[in-house]
Amino acid sequence: MDKVKTHQEDGVLFIILNSPETLNALSSKILSELDLILDEIWYMKLKGVVISGEGRAFSAGADISELKSLENIHQAYEYLRRGQRILSKIEKLKYITCAAIDGYALGGGFELALACTFRVATKKSKVGLPEINLGIIPGYGGTQRLTRLVGPQKAKHFIMTGEFIEAEKAFELGILDDICETREELLDKAKKLILQFEGKNPTALRYISELCNLHSDGFFEDNMRTEALFCASLISSQFAKNKMQEFLEKRKK
Repeated sequence: MDKVKTHQEDGVLFIILNSPETLNALSSKILSELDLILDEIWYMKLKGVVISGEGRAFSAGADISELKSLENIHQAYEYLRRGQRILSKIEKLKYITCAAIDGYALGGGFELALACTFRVATKKSKVGLPEINLGIIPGYGGTQRLTRLVGPQKAKHFIMTGEFIEAEKAFELGILDDICETREELLDKAKKLILQFEGKNPTALRYISELCNLHSDGFFEDNMRTEALFCASLISSQFAKNKMQEFLEKRKK
């Protein structure tokens, strides 16, 4: 049985983690299947991607039995770097991505959601990075991406305590972009969130995401140069020329 399923609706690709018996723990098999799907996506024409989980959880985290079986620092490092590379593929996709969280998104599962452009959840959902309770820390980018969203002080608190964050609090903190009541409403909301960007330049949207993620890296002038370079390339594109022409023609009327 496939551990990751896909289907399309209205040009949006739904990726569903399909291991409910393990609460969609991010096993090597799930990560491998996800990796293959992400590679295939580059050759598809999509409006965006929604990632969700089958059953009671989005994903309850890494496969602890696999982590425990790693014999030394070298194996552990390569294991973590592989997971980081796969999640970074999500962050760098040419499409808008949205994590649709119903239930738990913990540890590696929360890190997967943090790699998406947007996150929506049902009110009953909980997110968090409880790795400290295993004597370890997040290893799939959680320390970086959560800090980017909520700032270093709040991120330190949540990571050091391993606290589960209720959906409404996560929404208030800006971790979630929206919350809703039911799973059906959740998936529809995730799809609508993506479709609202239909007709906008996908390259410009990707640049915005990259630049906003860069802002916390500390290299302000470098980021400004990158912003100018990205914007200059967009200004010179035919898509932008057409949009600017439409604007000028409307202004004349």
